[in-house]
Amino acid sequence: MTVPPTPPAPSEADHLLIKKYLIYTLMLDVLEQDIDMMRQVSLHMPEVYILRLSKLQSEVTVSLTNLRSDMRTRGIRVYEESKQKEGIEALYLCRGYRRRLFLLWTFAKTEVKKEISFFLGLNLTED
Repeated sequence: MTVPPTPPAPSEADHLLIKKYLIYTLMLDVLEQDIDMMRQVSLHMPEVYILRLSKLQSEVTVSLTNLRSDMRTRGIRVYEESKQKEGIEALYLCRGYRRRLFLLWTFAKTEVKKEISFFLGLNLTED
């Protein structure tokens, strides 16, 4: 009787997929909060800003869908996410291996800002 081969251990690329997954889900939360805020404040043309944020939300959703598909292909599944006082945590399975990823809020906020800027075609380092 032959023993089935051991699946490859999680790689740095797998870890980065989970990180991006968490960042994209946070981006959707942030965009939803910003859209809600735009509806409540008095602006001259709120519908313009809301439309742009909604379009951005759709773009992030498409990217997140593609990312999830890539995760499935690689045998990765997030089975628990939790927001805590210090940061956000994801527990996931990667080809049978249990893993944990924790992002501090300060790091996550910086990453969300970078990703939203990227989606908008902006360079945060420009003066």
